[in-house]
Amino acid sequence: MSEVFYRKWRPKMLSDVVGQEPVTKTLRQAVTLGRVAHAYLFCGSRGTGKTSTARILAKAVNCLSPVDGEPDNECAICQSINEGRALDLIEIDAASNRGIDDIRNLSDKIRFSPNEARYKVYIIDEVHMLTEPAFNALLKTLEEPPAHAIFILATTEAHKVPLTIISRCQRFDFRRIPLDRMVGKLAHISQEEGVEVSEDALRLIARNSNGGLRDAENLLEQVVVSYDPPVTEENVRDLLGLGGDEMALDLVEHIIGKSIAEGISTINQVSSQGNDLRQLHRGVVEYLRAVLLLKTRAGTDLGYTEDVLSRLESLTGGADMAHLVSALKLFASADLRRDTSSPLPLELAMVESASAPAPVLAPVPVVQRPVQRPVAAAPPRANAPQPRPAPAYQPASPGPRQEMTAPPASQPPAPAPEPAFSNNGEVPSEPAARLEYQWRDITRSLRHVGSKFKLGALLNVCKERDVVDGTIVLKFTHKSNMERMQQELENPECRRAFNDVMVKAMDKAYEVRLTVANGSGGGTMQGASQKSPLVRAAQSMGARVLAEKEEETS
Repeated sequence: MSEVFYRKWRPKMLSDVVGQEPVTKTLRQAVTLGRVAHAYLFCGSRGTGKTSTARILAKAVNCLSPVDGEPDNECAICQSINEGRALDLIEIDAASNRGIDDIRNLSDKIRFSPNEARYKVYIIDEVHMLTEPAFNALLKTLEEPPAHAIFILATTEAHKVPLTIISRCQRFDFRRIPLDRMVGKLAHISQEEGVEVSEDALRLIARNSNGGLRDAENLLEQVVVSYDPPVTEENVRDLLGLGGDEMALDLVEHIIGKSIAEGISTINQVSSQGNDLRQLHRGVVEYLRAVLLLKTRAGTDLGYTEDVLSRLESLTGGADMAHLVSALKLFASADLRRDTSSPLPLELAMVESASAPAPVLAPVPVVQRPVQRPVAAAPPRANAPQPRPAPAYQPASPGPRQEMTAPPASQPPAPAPEPAFSNNGEVPSEPAARLEYQWRDITRSLRHVGSKFKLGALLNVCKERDVVDGTIVLKFTHKSNMERMQQELENPECRRAFNDVMVKAMDKAYEVRLTVANGSGGGTMQGASQKSPLVRAAQSMGARVLAEKEEETS
């Protein structure tokens, strides 16, 4: 029985490992200097050389005559490892030996000395599959192993390995193999096997292996076995079912051109021909990504033929960057897992990507009118609007207030700028009229004041106010709003901020009295709720105030 390509052409020296030079260089130096660690963690996606590197390292540390940190592959130890009969190289599949009993068995046997080699090397593949108790059992052995034992842990999902395990290992991350390096390796295998394979076919194989050389070698062997030489790109497409790639490129042209009818027709044509819609989906995403990279001049080797590259480059001129990114996101998020034969997800993505997105406008004031008070107009854009009537958000009021000027430019703006209160000759001198004139700025100055309820929002629902005998009377329509206002004013800080704003607005200190207007909306006043905590406590337990006598104010 012939040996499969990925085993036959498995690297036997660290220098033969493709695309992992930083890792192999460090390991060679460690072997040369005799500074080999007791535990290693190899991380990376499948087919990048983790297990192969682990076996080569096992040969290098046990080789009878290493050369520059490399095994000679000629001594008895190296040959036994290459032939898979070395007793001192123990490979454990953690996916099937993941329990605590398996690790305990390992811990018991690790104390025995090597049979013929210098070190006993334990390679635990897919180590992230171990259970939590198994990890705990491995922890102590991994921390203080015998002098003759070396652990090499390999995993494709390093984030599932406990940090306590990672901290006791030297970690090496294996990268996906670059496209050119993979094509070169495949060409070397083809040449050694005496099979003629076109470069375009090799590039297509490498592009569909997702950076894993083992997958690429398996695909190459399938193509060689399935077709007579010379193997062409069409043979590879036929083997992998990539007949929809041309349709995918056509669909990308329709996406960029925003041709909805033609795009949906292409999707339905692929579906009616019985081709795999998942392959069409994948091809569309790859081509859109290629157009994005070409438009941004990223300079990445995409691995396409000259004809495909020329078509993709021609699409970059008419592609809008925002539309391209939006289309790529839509098609990348299309879910074909539930029903792989339904073209609906791709059709929806086509329609959404081709539909012109709504223009994004800069935020503007709610009411647009000529404003001569830029400082007072700035806060509505910087802070979220409060749930209160729209007039309270207008940056300026009609009438004579449009002639008011902002504070001098030399004053630095505060983090939360407050409206400037006018004190010039245009402000009414009569207290009640002055209160109405400054009311908008009062509410806006207090929009951020309050521990539970904001005073500005409460004052916005106070529709009636008056100045009677040196006292500002605030009339609330609902009793609950008045009680909330009283609750906030009992807070010393809120009270101080409220008094400061009122002094700035009225140019003198006034007493403030809170009342509730009658239901008819007239001016008759009802008594305010008691401020006593005892009365409030009674009301919270269901008591009602049947009559209330208001004290006379001096």
